[in-house]
Amino acid sequence: HMSIASVVIGSTVAGIIRRASSSVCSFPIVQANKLPQVSLQRRRSSNPSLLASASNANMRVTESSTTITQNKKSRSIPKEETGIYSLFDKYPESDGRGVKIAILDTGCDLLASGLTGTTSDGITPKYIDFLDCTGDGDVPMNHTVADFDYATKQTVVGLSGRNITMGEWAKDVTTLKMGAVRLYDLLPRGVETRLKRERKEAFMAKHQALISETQSSLDKLNQLNLPSLDKGNTSGGGDNKEASSGDTKIDPQVKEVKELKLLLEQLKKIKESYDDSGGPLLDVFMFKDEGSEEDIEAVWKAVIDLEANGDLTNSIPIAPFGYARQVGELAFGSYVTFCIQVYDNGNILSIVTDAGSHGTHVAGIAAANFADASEQQNDLNGVAPGAQILACKIGDGRLASTETGTGLIRALIAAKKYDCDLINLSYGEPSWQMDSGRVSKVFSDAVHKWGMTVFTSAGNDGPALSSLGSPGSLSAPITVGAYVSPEMMVDQYSTLPPQEEDSPLQGASYYFSSRGPTPDGSFPDICAPGGAIAPIPRHSLQGKAQYHGTSMSSPNACGVAACILSAVRQNGITNCGPIELKRALRNTALSTAGIVDPFAQGAGLVSALDCADYIISNHGKDGQNLDIDVTIPERNQARGIYIRDEIELDGPMTFGVQVKPRFSHSIQRTSSEMDELLSLELDLQLKASEAWVTCPSSMTLLSAKERNGQTFSVRLNTEELPPGVHFATVGAIDASDPKRGNLFSLPITVIIPHSKFVSVNEPTFALNDNEHVSLNENGVDVSTTFELIQGSPNRRFLTVPRGAEWATIKVKSNQPTITSASPRILLHAIPFVRGDLPNTECQLKKIYQVKEGVEEDYHLRVKGGSCLELCLQLLWLANPSPASITADIEFHSLDIRSPTLIS
Repeated sequence: HMSIASVVIGSTVAGIIRRASSSVCSFPIVQANKLPQVSLQRRRSSNPSLLASASNANMRVTESSTTITQNKKSRSIPKEETGIYSLFDKYPESDGRGVKIAILDTGCDLLASGLTGTTSDGITPKYIDFLDCTGDGDVPMNHTVADFDYATKQTVVGLSGRNITMGEWAKDVTTLKMGAVRLYDLLPRGVETRLKRERKEAFMAKHQALISETQSSLDKLNQLNLPSLDKGNTSGGGDNKEASSGDTKIDPQVKEVKELKLLLEQLKKIKESYDDSGGPLLDVFMFKDEGSEEDIEAVWKAVIDLEANGDLTNSIPIAPFGYARQVGELAFGSYVTFCIQVYDNGNILSIVTDAGSHGTHVAGIAAANFADASEQQNDLNGVAPGAQILACKIGDGRLASTETGTGLIRALIAAKKYDCDLINLSYGEPSWQMDSGRVSKVFSDAVHKWGMTVFTSAGNDGPALSSLGSPGSLSAPITVGAYVSPEMMVDQYSTLPPQEEDSPLQGASYYFSSRGPTPDGSFPDICAPGGAIAPIPRHSLQGKAQYHGTSMSSPNACGVAACILSAVRQNGITNCGPIELKRALRNTALSTAGIVDPFAQGAGLVSALDCADYIISNHGKDGQNLDIDVTIPERNQARGIYIRDEIELDGPMTFGVQVKPRFSHSIQRTSSEMDELLSLELDLQLKASEAWVTCPSSMTLLSAKERNGQTFSVRLNTEELPPGVHFATVGAIDASDPKRGNLFSLPITVIIPHSKFVSVNEPTFALNDNEHVSLNENGVDVSTTFELIQGSPNRRFLTVPRGAEWATIKVKSNQPTITSASPRILLHAIPFVRGDLPNTECQLKKIYQVKEGVEEDYHLRVKGGSCLELCLQLLWLANPSPASITADIEFHSLDIRSPTLIS
């Protein structure tokens, strides 16, 4: 899960639109399955840096009736957990065929294993296109060579200053555009680091050999005891032939000694001043190919001096990827593949490379297709091998692959242009302002106006509550948490089996998966497997890698959605929109087998077959594709009820809830849109999931345009709740069709601080037989014990004393620790959640290894009156054995501010 920067590249709307509007390229985009015959027959370049057409590589044509393999084991990319194989059994060929997925990430290696050929039908190219939405690889082509004539002159002076020799490809070219780019400006950061190291090692080895050779020659001459050059010419004049005649055999050797000394000095200076900061300068040329009788469309083509040697005689011009599906490879041992795009009528050449391995891994999880894999082997495919991919690079290499707002918006517009069904965004930032800003608006438009379903990662900042990142905290996307099953623990992590006295491995959320609620009470939507062994770029020097994170759970869920859309389309449903799909995924999600955690898992683990059947059964029913906004007006339009600070428990516990259907209508409504407004009338049954929540039994949902929505009230009875965090929902189901599940729901979170149950008179409160909370003798500090088991976060909530400014947290083991099984613990503390600061700016997060007799101290800024969460979790990757921990929390103040000034 990677970071979003607030940096915006390009300030004009035109600059944003030029990469994703109808003028993305200055040439027509040819449909992937209708490529010109010439593009499929292009010869392999004699230049090894220009690779074969991506649509040809590893292509295997199969009959349209080919069915999905019956092998039901996938150790690399988890599928059993989500029921994909059950979906394939009931709906053959429901493997994402006909579905387009936009991968908004670091970009992809177009020749990575499983992603280089076609989809599972053996015909349709895997990649639709590859776009750089950051401007990272833009090369200005402002220099022009007019009246170029290959017949009379085959060389051109490039911007590097080298004489560039053209090849036969230039014989019909009359006008050349020129540019130049540094190799390192095109490389991912990791490849740049590796290449600099390798080039320096190669240079130093060769250079040191030259120094040694020079020194050896000098040593041999010095053994001759030669006079110095000055002593060898003592005549003082040029006419004394007698004086010089005796030195004629010595002078050349004396001069050679001096020259060797000077050479040695210069070689050492060159070694000391070695600088390869920019890398080789590559000349770039571009021309417009006017086509031929068979191919009459003009297209811009580029030729790059990949070897930086001025020899382009064997080079083959490369056209934009969407036109001829050509892929090149940068030289100098980088193994970085690239394609090109052309903008602004040939004034900008975009050399599109990936900015890291993340995007390829994500794309592989969603849709890798290993066409040559044996049916008897482990299923290596991605979740939806039949889906196509639009690769959109939003990770800017100039910013260490951080994404920008402009890049995100360009990518979303591009996904709309290419008519994508699904979008996966495995990027994220800390969040505290939900559903605000330009990027949030475009996400909302993508879902509600453009009809695309957006999947995004929840974030990797758990396990404490209120750590959900952005855009996972937005309302429009489907936010996915990361789940790990016992089988994944064994297959992917080689987890040690539990000891005899320990409980068996349990499925659970990954410890790092970010948790809800957001400051305004919202949660992740679903969860999916959050680890995978998937393809990564060739420049990483390995074919696959095991990554885990919510970055992996999001494309897994997105791939499941692609398969679901394939299944429902086979059943004649071609207009299943984002709202209907999201409702189906939530209403059919399964409670995880193991440790249930709604704060990380939302509605539960995605279930492919149940979701497809749900859509087929309920499609077309009233309100099924209608988004319904549920907010709490008195809490600043919060999307849920979140009671965290103890002071709130003493306030009113009745809240007004506003329900407002969201119609995606044009300004001038059509007759069908008017019918939708006028006919909406749903009798809903309201039901609270917990006894401490009271709500009305029913309501009638209307369009309610004149009243800006409808309202009902919810009352909370928190007096009898035990200490800890409590979660409930108020759901609304169709009274006439309860099997449809919730049409909307209101999440409710209430925290009862543990510190509320201790006092000077009753200083100890027992949570269970092994855990307690105690108030120390000073009436301020608190001591508590934790019993930690694999996969389950253990939380304590403490009200910070008024006036306190920081806390010291001391943790130690309660029992002797066996050295060979010393547990590792994640400590995560969040001192307050008020919606005015990201959790990353105020939290404490440490991983430590428990050692017998060793106490660890940590310090944290706090706010008086706020609720401090102290969360400990055992890291199952290290050892599944339980651990017993004591934590002492001491509060401090400098007493330099009046308590009345402390907020």
